[in-house]
Amino acid sequence: MIHEVPEDFEPTMEGAIEFYKEGWSREVIRKAFNKTIETGEPFELDLIIVTHTKKEKWVRAIGQAEYVDGKVVRVYGTFQDIHSRKIAQLKWEEEQNKFKYAIQGTNLGTWEWDIESGATIFSERWAEILGYKLSELEPIDFQTWVDLMDPDDLKVANSKLKSCFEGESEFYDCEFRMTHKDGSKKWIHARGKVITWTENGAPKLMFGTHQDINHSKTKVQEQAILISQAPLAIAMFDREMRYLAVSSKWLLDYNLGDRSVIGKYHYNIFPEIDNFWKEIHKECLGGASRSSKEDKFIRKDGTIQWLKWEVKPWYEETGAIGGVIMYTEDLTEHKLVAEKLNISLDAFQRNFENAGIGMAIVSQEGKWLNVNDKICQMLGYEKDEFRGLTFQELTHSDDLATDLEYLKDIVAGKRQTYQIEKRYIHKQGYEVSAILAVSVVRDSKNTILYFISQLIDISAVKHAENQVSKLLKMTQKQNERLRNFAHIVSHNLRSHSSGMNMLLELLEFEHPDLFKMEIMTLLKKGAVNLTGTIEHLTEIVNINLNESAKKERVDLTKIISKTIESVYPIAQKEAVELICEVPPETFVVGISAYVESIVLNFITNGIKYKSPERDSYLKILVEPHEDDTIGLRFEDNGLGIDLEKNGESLFGMYKTFHRHKDSRGIGLFITKNQIESIGGSVEVESQEGVGTTFSVFLQKE
Repeated sequence: MIHEVPEDFEPTMEGAIEFYKEGWSREVIRKAFNKTIETGEPFELDLIIVTHTKKEKWVRAIGQAEYVDGKVVRVYGTFQDIHSRKIAQLKWEEEQNKFKYAIQGTNLGTWEWDIESGATIFSERWAEILGYKLSELEPIDFQTWVDLMDPDDLKVANSKLKSCFEGESEFYDCEFRMTHKDGSKKWIHARGKVITWTENGAPKLMFGTHQDINHSKTKVQEQAILISQAPLAIAMFDREMRYLAVSSKWLLDYNLGDRSVIGKYHYNIFPEIDNFWKEIHKECLGGASRSSKEDKFIRKDGTIQWLKWEVKPWYEETGAIGGVIMYTEDLTEHKLVAEKLNISLDAFQRNFENAGIGMAIVSQEGKWLNVNDKICQMLGYEKDEFRGLTFQELTHSDDLATDLEYLKDIVAGKRQTYQIEKRYIHKQGYEVSAILAVSVVRDSKNTILYFISQLIDISAVKHAENQVSKLLKMTQKQNERLRNFAHIVSHNLRSHSSGMNMLLELLEFEHPDLFKMEIMTLLKKGAVNLTGTIEHLTEIVNINLNESAKKERVDLTKIISKTIESVYPIAQKEAVELICEVPPETFVVGISAYVESIVLNFITNGIKYKSPERDSYLKILVEPHEDDTIGLRFEDNGLGIDLEKNGESLFGMYKTFHRHKDSRGIGLFITKNQIESIGGSVEVESQEGVGTTFSVFLQKE
């Protein structure tokens, strides 16, 4: 593998970038990747990585963007090991490029720049273009070039140098003005390339040329000024189809906004251009002229454009073709108006007739001009019958004033639409509840033509609302009766059972011999059990009645710590180790008293049902759960529960699974009710003879 990573290595995006050598390589790939995500522009870069075994390698990284609905959703690509080839290439380029660029300078000035030291080598022709002998400029270094540069162009030139140094552009290509010996400004076309890089990926040696383009540049600029001010959509291109000039109308028609296109390739600005246009450009660059009064084109984004256009060559003073000038007139808006109108009318008519809701066209006076089948079905009239009626006649008398008030606002221009809930009267006399939406259609003089009404039958919904309201009232009455029952249980029955217990205790005190009889013992036990049952029943009823009680922020860590402190003597006596692994400041949403009861019940159960056969423990911990909940776990190595036998009745009332003097079979039942009343849930895992884990899932704060 290129990265020499182990087999179990799991790649990540950030991890992949970290493999690139710190500095130039890492910054270039990061910028290229981010640019692809933002603009979709692909990249192909030769960079240095540091493998898992700390070896440096040259690699080629190629990335492409994947689009969905016009947006970049993924970047994919390939990765190549080019180390040996790259090292050889760099050495070869260092020697060959100097020679290659030097021999091209028949009438070009050449320059060589040691970027690290700033030392430069300029040819005699380089100085001659600016009216100097090379000796007149000595001592020569990079600052010589800066001093001769027009200050207004220096920023652009430096920006293009930076782009070249950072690997964004392979070649340095820039046009700027330099000061001639006679004080005039001369246009120079500079081209160059970094031919040697340091081991750290920094530019080391650069070689290039200067070309005198002053005369042609001046002529082109004169034409560009005229084109930029033209009221038509005009663009001027060089022989490579790069923009030399463009009018404001061109930028507007092609949605280019303030985008700078000068110097950029036409086919990069419009990548959707097909071979039809490319052939026309080729023919015109060969001297032909082409035009059309009307052509239809499909843009990359799927939009259709109709154009009137003309393309013809422009000539330099020498008679050579310098490029092409293109004129276009966007006919799209005019061309599509009629088509859109026809489509719109057809679509409206189809929607009107086949809509799943009632639709009608109503006059300003309220007459039904046209209705669809759905309205006929809703109100029971035939279409011909509607034409002899007004909406006022079919509106419930209690709802008419509201409807007319909104309609009055539309007529006055205060609103364009309105929506209300109202009742209509069916042909058979019963009410039909509906949601009415009304919009207005006006002509070019703002005169009202008609209203479009949309009706949704909500009679079934209103009926359901009434049923729900009845059920709500019934439930409220049942809850009130349940509260009364709870009052009876908690006060009346408790008073009677308490009195019974007191009488039995008094009888036992005065006649202890009677309680040696089995029947008296059973009577006393029954009275005690009755009292316990009444207390349990009261608590269960109160839990159900408090389900809607306001929940609050509960400090789970504090409650667990407090509970452990209170039961610690019992745990110590029973030799059960209590282990709390709940992190500090763990909060849940609930009712504090219920959370305390839940925690207490599970902790005391863990102590109560310990195993005598091994060292016992109860571990309490919290773990993340899905969405906005946390899992509170109580793990013990106690007696365990046979879930196959008792699983369905585990949380049932008065269900016990072990013989223990304090077992009542009510604790888990009450605890489950408390958990559910605060919006939680509980699960259990258990194996008899191994231990039990209760997991309580509560809303995280």
